[in-house]
Amino acid sequence: MARFDSGVFGFLKGKIGSIVARMRYGEVYIAEKPLKYKIKSEKLKLTQKVFGRRQRLNTQLRKNKKIQAFWKAIDAEGLNDNTKLMIRNKPFVSYERLLPGCGFTPVSDDKIIVNNIHFEGFDIVFDFKIGRANPKKLLAPYEVFCILLFDRLLHNSGMGLIRDKVIFGATGFNTFDIETSDSAQTFRFMYIDEIHSRRYIAEKAYVMIAAIKFNEMKNKYEWTDTYFEELQNYVPENKKTKWNEHIYRFDD
Repeated sequence: MARFDSGVFGFLKGKIGSIVARMRYGEVYIAEKPLKYKIKSEKLKLTQKVFGRRQRLNTQLRKNKKIQAFWKAIDAEGLNDNTKLMIRNKPFVSYERLLPGCGFTPVSDDKIIVNNIHFEGFDIVFDFKIGRANPKKLLAPYEVFCILLFDRLLHNSGMGLIRDKVIFGATGFNTFDIETSDSAQTFRFMYIDEIHSRRYIAEKAYVMIAAIKFNEMKNKYEWTDTYFEELQNYVPENKKTKWNEHIYRFDD
């Protein structure tokens, strides 16, 4: 069923018969409903799956409103904050895992150097320093964002062990008003319990870290490249021993 969004003189949205009206980038497009067909090529099926994974990754990387505003404002290839981020990560999303190079900031010569990532209870803790290509950029205050991601989540059902296509993430950030040039600074953020319980049902865990600053004097953003690491020791290897391993289905 189609409708006008604001009276009879508004934008038409929805379906009339085989005609579909939708809004994209502020303009209304009307087209014939595409035919459904079954894809037989394994290569095309894999391409579809990887495309879907990139979209699901984008959703998790853009959950924080500060990161949404950042991608809307920066000059990068893409029509909007979603496509900008998708193009940035396109080479680094595979069917089985996220690859080194994934990030939630555009590639930059300014780096964030991260060491000693570990967990203390529900806190993620690490030491970092800003490696500036330009010593006048990214001066304090700035914000350091840390995105924790779980991928290829499992759940046990009456049909056996199923792996879902879900990517689940949570974003934390701290503001650093001062900086000690001679030593690293410590980042600490407490994620909610739900995040940590998901490591028992995930095959993969990743962490992404970057610093972002809005320079009010220049009226533009400054940022570091994203630090990316797959957390090898955070997902318990023996989590499946108490589950039914005889039937294993994939939903991705």
